Amino acid sequence: MNRIATAAAATALLTLAACGGSGGDEGDAAGTTADAGAVQAEFSQEAADLLPQSIQDSGTMTWTGAPKPPFYIDGADGFTGIGPDLQAAMEQVLDVDIEFQPADGLNAVLLSLQSGRADFFTGGVRATPERQQDFDLVAWLTIGPSYLISSDRADELTDPSDLCGLTVAFEEGSAVQSFVTALAEECTAGGGGELTPLPLTADGARLSVDSGRADAYAANESDSRYIQLQREGEYEVIVQDTGTDDLTAGMALAGSGVGEAVAAAFQALIDQGVYEELMTKWNLADSMVDAPVLNPA
Repeated sequence: MNRIATAAAATALLTLAACGGSGGDEGDAAGTTADAGAVQAEFSQEAADLLPQSIQDSGTMTWTGAPKPPFYIDGADGFTGIGPDLQAAMEQVLDVDIEFQPADGLNAVLLSLQSGRADFFTGGVRATPERQQDFDLVAWLTIGPSYLISSDRADELTDPSDLCGLTVAFEEGSAVQSFVTALAEECTAGGGGELTPLPLTADGARLSVDSGRADAYAANESDSRYIQLQREGEYEVIVQDTGTDDLTAGMALAGSGVGEAVAAAFQALIDQGVYEELMTKWNLADSMVDAPVLNPA
């Protein structure tokens, strides 16, 4: 199934489906600017009891992630995004203080978790059996490939197959490149017209839609939705549903107990309606899961 999301349906400002970057040392602890008073959640004894004893005793834990919208948006006054909002909610559910440690790409995230400098990765990676050998994955949203198009073409372009015969730009080397290649092959095999892939830089790929050089910009759904809401009314987003491959997870060190606790905390937020509230706020309502899944691969 494919779906198209409209900016008019969104009610607020706008997710890293896979952390990019080659990696590096993580930065110093950084402040987040979520208004704790604006995020209201209830304490869950069940979830708190699952935290490692060391975290229960200290009353603190550290989250890490790459500064990338809509998860963490770096600004003059600190980070905003769904990450800080989730932190504010999780602090109340688990009764702990959560510190954010920004990381430069996935390699830095992995090193931070493996070294014990961070307890949980907030963003999203694909759930794979290989990752689950070393990490507990908590699938809390779905992020699949998407296609950003000009809103004035929404009537003619409603499904990825409508892009056959057109030009689709994408960030060269990104995770969506394989989806564009596969779609091009499907177009050729189905006789729908040859799709022309256009590899560019991330900024160049998006701007190519504005200039008319490309008909669509292929990107992770969270990226497209954030762009859409930053320029409300200018874009539509066509989402390609790839089934269970869309499951996107945060990470904790395997066997640490953090994964189980965070999964239970996500379930508490779902039960309380806070999860839906935050996902809707950041234009990720279509990416919600019915329940968090621990190690889904």
